[in-house]
Amino acid sequence: MAKNSNVSIQAKAETLENEKTKKQKKEASSIEQQMKDAEKKAKQARKEAEEEKKRLEEEERKRREEEEKRLEEEAKQKELEEQQAAEAKAQLLAAGAGLAASALTSKKGIGSFLKGLLVGLIIGALGVFFLMRRPVQVPESPDINPVIEEHDIAIEDNGILGFTAADLQDAILGEASEHQELIVMEQPLSIQTSITQAGLGNLAIFSKVKNITYYGTGVYTVDLSHIDAEHIAVDEDAKTVTVRIPHAVLQYINPDLDKTEFEDTEKGLLAFSDIKLTTEDQNALQIAIRDAMKERLEKNDLFEQADRLAELKTWQIFQPLITAVSAEYTVSVQVQED
Repeated sequence: MAKNSNVSIQAKAETLENEKTKKQKKEASSIEQQMKDAEKKAKQARKEAEEEKKRLEEEERKRREEEEKRLEEEAKQKELEEQQAAEAKAQLLAAGAGLAASALTSKKGIGSFLKGLLVGLIIGALGVFFLMRRPVQVPESPDINPVIEEHDIAIEDNGILGFTAADLQDAILGEASEHQELIVMEQPLSIQTSITQAGLGNLAIFSKVKNITYYGTGVYTVDLSHIDAEHIAVDEDAKTVTVRIPHAVLQYINPDLDKTEFEDTEKGLLAFSDIKLTTEDQNALQIAIRDAMKERLEKNDLFEQADRLAELKTWQIFQPLITAVSAEYTVSVQVQED
């Protein structure tokens, strides 16, 4: 209540349900449905990623088995070639010895024997030399690199390229810095105001009362510009990115004087003319209106609504950014504890 001489002012604000609040509720329901859809798509993406991982692991297992089999066959082939070379060497040496024996039994005597022996040894040695000069096939080293490249701090291998927790945080931080005053809720109010001008001796028959309905809106915002890496937690197992945001605040109060509704002045039996307000009365009236609006707008129920809408609208901003990094992750927005 505000008083000035014989004028008193009483004002009380109440919330209104209008097209604006209906639109906000509809928007909130839409975002909640988007959250359900995003979670469903993320689950499907996780399933597909797991299947792809298994497929790649199976391909890698088969590749290694084939590589081991190839190396084993090459080793057996090399062993066989070495065995054949040894047998050929023995055969050549035996052939040389045969030539020497033939010379020993010939009519030409010991000289021819020595020549035959020498020739046999030379032929055997040359044969062994050329056999040993056959190029040896050196087995290729198996490719031990996995199909998917490993990253030291990667939390996921996304087909070919991996990403890190920092990638997810950077996606959030880059966008958060752009929103210093994100409007999350507008709450319309009606302010029932009663102006009473007391008459002679404060008697009712001399008094006048005028009821006026004012309108206005309270605007709630959330400041995302101060979010840093400490406000963002990445859960690799649950595939979630949790972002902690500040509480919504009542940013400003906006009276809408154009919608003011005046009722006829109620007058006592001996009261005449209308209520006339001085400049001081007018100032007191404006203060009473704003105080009544502020009192209602700062009730816990409205702050709770604003916080919930802040979570939803912030999610709507951040989720597409995280999906662009990994379709498997979803965003969880929480108002940080006081």
